[in-house]
Amino acid sequence: MKKLCILLFILCLLLSCAYASAETESRLTPLSNKSMTSLLNKNGYNGWKLYQPDHREEDISTSSKSFLKNIDIYPVVAVKDAETHLIVLEKKKNDWQIMLSGSKALSRDGFSLCSFSMDVSIGDTLYFYFDFADAEDRTYTLNLELSRKFPSYFSLLSLPAEDTDSGYVHRTIVMNYDRDFDFELDLFGGAVRERIGVEPWQSYEFGIEDFSFADMPLSIRDLTKQAVVKAAPNVAGLYRYPTETAGPALVLNEGDTADIVRLEYARDNWMIVCVQDDVYFARSEMFE
Repeated sequence: MKKLCILLFILCLLLSCAYASAETESRLTPLSNKSMTSLLNKNGYNGWKLYQPDHREEDISTSSKSFLKNIDIYPVVAVKDAETHLIVLEKKKNDWQIMLSGSKALSRDGFSLCSFSMDVSIGDTLYFYFDFADAEDRTYTLNLELSRKFPSYFSLLSLPAEDTDSGYVHRTIVMNYDRDFDFELDLFGGAVRERIGVEPWQSYEFGIEDFSFADMPLSIRDLTKQAVVKAAPNVAGLYRYPTETAGPALVLNEGDTADIVRLEYARDNWMIVCVQDDVYFARSEMFE
């Protein structure tokens, strides 16, 4: 009897996991445009599952002829086994052609794509949203701006909301096309907002041709490198803001190590310093 109960428990777990997996995948809408499907099947995607973006405002098919008549660029997601590809189609003389395709933009270990949608506005730039779930079922939203007139690039990554003692905290990483990042914090429904501009030590690519989701930082700490506090005539202070108007919040000693990255537009005068989950600022001259 005990073995039977254990077997039934394991069966229930397997069924619940299968149901959860099917429920996640069902949020992706299969591509219904026959000409696009035929094009992709002839160009290496035969046997793949092809998905189209959902409309965020209306219950309409974004791959219908009536919807596509005013659009000249369109993304499709292709999934097979553990691979997820982003395919961008472009319209030339009323025919759709493959502009680019690849796996880097939508692939990251521990993340699975669970939703794919587009904004209601149709103009020179189209806005698309990719929702990913991590191992803890938290949602990350990656924004893509597609255009035939302007540069096409990934512009935002919205992180999971955090329920804190002060209320819900929403964090967004802005990818500027000049290759740096803005980390934005939104608290109390927008009543309190902070922005920290970061100039990374290495170069990152946000354009659709080269963007890699696997290389995307999820925090400021991901962009830091370790440095050593050198001997200084003054106190090696860490400040809440890049100014010495108020006293230091923390003090480092000679020989201490710190995780640092350059503050955007600081002209090398200030560094961002990460101490556990907190962010401080310090004079660049403190570090070797």
